[in-house]
Formats: sequence, structure tokens, C-alpha cells
Amino acid sequence: MIAAKRNAYRIINVSGQLYLVMEYVVKCKNNKASGKDCGRNSGIMTKVGDGLGRTVTEIQEILAVAGGKAAADLYIEGGLLVNVYTGEIYPANVAVFQGKIAYVGNSRKMVGPHTEIVNASGCYLCPGFIEVHTHPWMVYTPANMVRVNLTLGTTTFLCDNLLGYVYLGADGFIKMIKALEKLPARLYWGARIMHQSPDPDEDELFSLTNLDKVFNDPRVIKIGEITRWPLVVDGNESVIQRISLAAERGLGFEGHAAGCSYEKLNAVAAAGVESCHEAITAEDVVSRLRLGLWAILRHSSLRPDLLELLRAVTEYKVQTQRMLFTTDGSAPGFLTREGWIDGMVRTAVKVGLEPITAIQIATINAATYLGLDKEIGAIAPGMHADILLLPDLQNFKPRMVIVGGKVLAADGELCAPIPEPDWVSLGFKTKLSPRELVSDPNLFGVPAASATVFPVIEVISAAITRLKETTLDSRDGFLERKEDLLYCALVDRRGKWVTNGFIEGFGHMEALAATFSTSFDLLVMGRSRSAMAAAAAEVADMGGGIVLFDGINNVFKMPLVYGGIMSADPFEVSLEKVYELEKRARACGYPYNDILYTLLFLVCDFLPGPRITAAGIIDVKTGKTLYPSKSLRPQ
Repeated sequence: MIAAKRNAYRIINVSGQLYLVMEYVVKCKNNKASGKDCGRNSGIMTKVGDGLGRTVTEIQEILAVAGGKAAADLYIEGGLLVNVYTGEIYPANVAVFQGKIAYVGNSRKMVGPHTEIVNASGCYLCPGFIEVHTHPWMVYTPANMVRVNLTLGTTTFLCDNLLGYVYLGADGFIKMIKALEKLPARLYWGARIMHQSPDPDEDELFSLTNLDKVFNDPRVIKIGEITRWPLVVDGNESVIQRISLAAERGLGFEGHAAGCSYEKLNAVAAAGVESCHEAITAEDVVSRLRLGLWAILRHSSLRPDLLELLRAVTEYKVQTQRMLFTTDGSAPGFLTREGWIDGMVRTAVKVGLEPITAIQIATINAATYLGLDKEIGAIAPGMHADILLLPDLQNFKPRMVIVGGKVLAADGELCAPIPEPDWVSLGFKTKLSPRELVSDPNLFGVPAASATVFPVIEVISAAITRLKETTLDSRDGFLERKEDLLYCALVDRRGKWVTNGFIEGFGHMEALAATFSTSFDLLVMGRSRSAMAAAAAEVADMGGGIVLFDGINNVFKMPLVYGGIMSADPFEVSLEKVYELEKRARACGYPYNDILYTLLFLVCDFLPGPRITAAGIIDVKTGKTLYPSKSLRPQ
């Protein structure tokens, strides 16, 4: 529904396309993928035509194909249509014109001499799968993510913008997502309104002015997850201002309510949050659904919870219309073993969901949640022609993947190039402290003239820590670790500060240095400060990445030259590197299932327990700084 004070229209030209702008709108429901955009005064902008991003000529052309008076570009015949609207499966053919579906039925009148015909005999015609919450920088790049997923049937992604935004700023991020439009999948973005780890530049980076630039980009359709959700519940004025601005611009609101009680979940929903992917039990799923939230069922390398979450359907018998699937930016090895969205659909069917129900969760439910259900998520006239040819409804491995009417994959092989952007020219050359700074062993020590009780970070799972106050002796002006501890330091990527500490429960490696952290700073830990300095220097020489010293002479190196997070290698090479890292880390005593996420989350302030951050060693639960960071530059 659109309510306007008065009809005030003007036509503007944007990149050669005419747009009709209606001004003075009070309310608008924004569908940015259609070319619509709520402007600074909540105006709505659409291409001149039918209001759905099509010109008069385009409408007339597709009508001619639908009526059998003109030839289709592509005609898919002989298959069984999976109708996600009615829950039926029945024989039907599909005609495609200029990337859109023009006709679904049995007529062949629109087949012309130049129409490409696809024989779908023995296959089910299914909409492309949709990933509603992913971090497309989990060692792999967004291009590598698309490259793997297109062969597996996922054609649309809602991507987290944290890395791009923090690294490049508002203007640089917009430039980045424009470059990624060359990928043959559909990439939309959730825009963070705050950092995931305390940062001295956070207020400026996430100012209303900067955020407004991002919110007005048509590829940005949601507020990205707010991991520090207590600030929302407490009504923090700065956070609420950012939420309000996003609402004015027509954005949805992606949630993150890890550990949130039912009572506080009420407040989260009242703030306008639409979804949550942090349910870890079937009861959590039901609670979210009861309060009107979309329950995003997660199956990830950190939280492989799908079997438990599906009990909400198989045992609690709740409806599935507001359920979604996500792999939540999993590590490469897990995805290779378990699958992406295709794997979640496969698992859901194995535990008892009807195939059509599992497909609905991965397609039309997801499209509706994203506000894109008039364009994707189903096979129907007027929709984008994103179609999978599935040989069966058990394995869900596509024989063919069609996106926008183009065959992009067949029999597990790509049929189209996947261009990798020039990440360095976009600004993703890793930001690191100078080599001469990080190669100094004294950088990694805690200064002390005598024995001191120190707040040690004890790792008790891949993501959770707890405080362990430990008396440590002093030697040569620094606190000495005990045998079961490692030295630990977080070094600012700009060389301005360092936080020092100790960590327990991570293992007994000689040294590990990594730019792979959510703060994008250099995280270093180890048994020897000199080995830590050597490992940190190796990371600096590589231009970002992960270095592990098993012992004095055993060295593992994984370059991550794009922002210190993404590898320049193909997915398969990165996969082998991560396997090797996991193997070496286990040999060094790392006891958990996901070392990548442990590195990411040690620096965050949204999970309970002590964390190492720019502010120092902090206790997330109390908000206290247990041991402060120190400046590396004169004040």
C-alpha cells in the first residue's frame, strides 16, 4: 500500500533508463530488485512502464510470446513442474523470453525456428534455491561462492556486507557490489549498522550519512544482522536512529538473537526485526515463529543444528510457511561434506519433510522474506527464469541450472565464465601493521615487574570462552605463561594499538598468526614470543593470511591477500589448505570443530565470556575492561 499526500511525479534519466518518481510519499513498501527505491523523502522510483521494472515495449513483447504470437528464446519441455504455490507436481512446459518466464503450460505455439529447446524428460522443474544469510568471504571470495553454488542449484544470495563496508567504506562498498553484478547469480546485500567487534572508528564509519549512501543502493535490501542485540532491546538511541533511517528507506531487518530469552525476544520483534538464524533447539524455532519472526534454520560448520531444528516440524508439527534455510557462511570443508542449500533440502527430506515442503522453504519462502516473491522463488509467468532440472527429489543434484533464461551449469559443470573482480584495485589489499613492528617479540608480552593475577581467556568451545583469573610470575619485565597457556595478542591493522593477554584451551602450537578475524586485525598466539614475532612477520610478508608453527621448523602458510580474509586461490585449493590447517591444529591440541570461527569470534563482543578487542580484554557479560589495550603511537 502506498499513501501519498498528493500526486507529484517527475521523470528522470538514470544511466539511459527513464524513471518515474512519485514524491511526497508517506509510506512505501520497497522492492528494490524491481528497480524501485525509496528516496531521501520516501519517494518511490520505478522504470516508466508497468511499475514492475518493465517498459511498455517489454510488456508487449512478452505478451506476444505468452499468447503464442511470437517466438520464445527458450522452451523447456517434457518435465514435471514443482509448483511451490499449490504444492502440486504435474507435467508442464515453460517458455522463456528475455530472461523472464512468459508461459507455463502445454502449448507449443511460441516455439519458433530459433527457439532453443531443452528436453527435460525425466526431470522435475524446480525454482532456483535461495540462500537468505551468507558471509561470502569465508576464505573463499563471493565469485568462488557463486562458482560452486551454481552447479548445486543456489541462484540467489543475501550477502553480509561487513568485510566490504569496514574495509572500503560506504563509497568503496557500493563500487564493490557494482563490480559483483557481473556474476551470473543474483546477489543482494544486508547492510550492517554497527561493527561486530569494538572499533575506534565505528561511530564515523557507521554514521547516518555513510549508512544513507548504502541504504539507497537498490542492491541493499536488509539491515544486516545486529549481533549486539542487547543494544536494540535497551533502546540505544544511536542504534535506534540507524534502524529508523533504514526503515524510512524501505529496508527489511535481519536479526541475530543468540541466547535471547523469550521475554527479550518480544522486544527484538517489537523493534522491527523480521528474522533470526540463532535458534539452536526446536523450541527456539517455535518461539520465534510464535512472535511473528521468520525462523531461519541454520546448518553451519559452527552450528550443525538442522536435525534438531527440524523437530519443530516433525515433532511439534508447526507450519513451515515462515521457515527458511541458511548455511551462514560455513567453512569450505563443511560445505563440501554437507552441501549448501541443496544439502539442507536433502537432509530435510531424509528426516521426513515432503519434498515440495523442503523446496518451498528454499524457494518461495525465501523470496517472500526477501521481498522478491514477484520476481524469483517460483516458476510462473512474469518471474525470472531461474530453473533447476532435478533428476529426482531425494538427492537434489541438478542436471541443469538456468538463471535468467541462460543455461549456466549442466551435469555438475559450469557452462559460463565466473569473473573474479580485481580485488586489489577495489581496495582489498590487506591492511597490516608494519613488519618491523610485528617482528618485535616484546610486542607480544604483558609488561609486569612482579607476579600478577591476570584475566586469562579460557576457550571452552569453538565459539564460547570464560574467564579464568590466574596468578602469573614475572621474568625480565614480562609476565610468563604457564605450561597450559599461550601468549595472545591482537595488533591493530593500522599500527595504532595492541591488546596483550593469555589464552587457555586453544592448543599448544609454537605460534599462530592470522589476519582472519572479525575485526580484520592481526591475531597472534603461541608458546614463544619470538616464534609469535616470526609468524607475524611471515603474515606481513604474505600480505595477509594464516601462519602456523607446529614446532620450530614446521610451518603452515595460507595466504589471504584480499583483506586478510579471502584467498586468491580457487575454491578447491582453499579447501585443501583449510583441511591442512585443521589437521595441523588438531595435532597441536586444538580440540574443537571449527578453528576458523574460533579465530573470528575471539575478537567479538557479542558472545559471553572474555574477548580480546581493540578496547582490551573485555568481559562481554559485564561490559568491564579487564585489561586495557595500549597505544603504539605517542599521544
